[in-house]
Amino acid sequence: MPAPVAQPATPAPKKRKVATTDILLSVSEELKERMVATLEHTRPRTGITSQQQFIRIAIEQLCKRLESDFNNGEAFPPPAQGVNL
Repeated sequence: MPAPVAQPATPAPKKRKVATTDILLSVSEELKERMVATLEHTRPRTGITSQQQFIRIAIEQLCKRLESDFNNGEAFPPPAQGVNL
């Protein structure tokens, strides 16, 4: 009788934060390599441990800066309905 074939384990579903959405992001290879190098060399000082975390923080910091520079530090209102960026 043949030995039973092991079935690959089903990966556990990833836990998602509440009220999150996925975005598609394409960057040049040069920018990606720059991000990876920066992340690796600064990880012990920043506590940023993943590319996703790095990108989230970068987006948050740029939004804060632009809101401060152009909207008295307040979040901008959502774009008009039907405007897709």
